[in-house]
Amino acid sequence: MHVLQYIATKAESPEEAIENVRMELESQMGEAGSGATWYDWFVTGGGRFNQESDPYRDGAINMVVSSKDSEAFELILKDCIEARMSEFRRYVEEWKRSNINLDSYFEEFDGAMDYSMKLYSLGKIIDMAQGDWDFNSYFYDLANWSTNPVHMNKERLEVGTLWFLVPVDFHY
Repeated sequence: MHVLQYIATKAESPEEAIENVRMELESQMGEAGSGATWYDWFVTGGGRFNQESDPYRDGAINMVVSSKDSEAFELILKDCIEARMSEFRRYVEEWKRSNINLDSYFEEFDGAMDYSMKLYSLGKIIDMAQGDWDFNSYFYDLANWSTNPVHMNKERLEVGTLWFLVPVDFHY
């Protein structure tokens, strides 16, 4: 599956922003894609979500947004948060429909791993509420290692630091 996420990074140019993101994401993957991340490969610059580029060409800069363009920057952040909240609400509805009684589930738990998907939506609700970065996040701040844009926004607005939002097509 593929998901488009915007990765925030400090840089002096779109090219430097792309390189910062690529280097960090590759570093997180480790040697030969060790499986230590939620994604198994990625394309910076938007990949298949970039209408003006080959879907497998890394590094396209036409979709990279600078904080100098405050209106576009804030619109993308808003869209990312709205997409995340849509996923969150979907998991909440799935959990409500599951009608699982946690008290009896825990009482019946015998210590063996439950390979079912019974608690999946609850797990995703908790992950998202705690800010875990995964395919549901849509935004990630590389400098602060956070799915919450508040830290980036504070520095961007109060200090005037130049930030870029780099679109990344993640495969997972």
